[in-house]
Amino acid sequence: MGTVFRKTATKPLPDGAQIITRKGQKLAQWHDRRGKRRTAPLTFSKSGDERIVVTASTYTAKYRDGSGIVREVATGCRDEAAARAVLSQLERRAELVKADVLTAAEDAVIDHQATPLENHVEAYITHLRAKGLNSTRIDNSRSRLHRISAEMSLSRLSDVSEPKLETWLLRRERDGMSAGARNGYREAWIGFGNWCVRTGRFLKNPLAKLPQGGRQGRLSSSTAGIAGR
Repeated sequence: MGTVFRKTATKPLPDGAQIITRKGQKLAQWHDRRGKRRTAPLTFSKSGDERIVVTASTYTAKYRDGSGIVREVATGCRDEAAARAVLSQLERRAELVKADVLTAAEDAVIDHQATPLENHVEAYITHLRAKGLNSTRIDNSRSRLHRISAEMSLSRLSDVSEPKLETWLLRRERDGMSAGARNGYREAWIGFGNWCVRTGRFLKNPLAKLPQGGRQGRLSSSTAGIAGR
């Protein structure tokens, strides 16, 4: 049976904080930047330093997934009832995996859909850096991914599709963008899609068959030169 809870963490004692005792418990009391009085429980680090205990404003769901692994998932909910509703959905998915209605891979892909596309893009850029690619190529990839995301209002992985990317490329063709430039954008996105497959974010690359700009400036059906493999 899963549960929901708000995580706690410790932070250094704020500047100007006073130590008070209330009902036998030691607390730190201070004023924040807006002048509002703040109070938090006091604790000590292993080295004996005074620290405050802070509690997250949103709930985390803890449950056992369809593979039997205990997971903790941020619900993004400030309300406990709403967080429990998210927990119920997660547990329902776990049951579907156990019943072989949903595969573990399909279940994992679902988890990535709620993460903003920008976060996936930045993780991909980190991957490119780890591969040792030159900075110019990395900067070009980030620029091309962010430009199309912004102009086509792509905010989640589920928004990424061949029709949307092809629409953008056709518009740029009408604007006079060269085939080589368009193919640069195409390759950046196909490379990103291939990486998403390898990291379990996509089951398959939805952009794998995105047409390539031909020598005469028209989009062709060739998929040669796919990046990111």
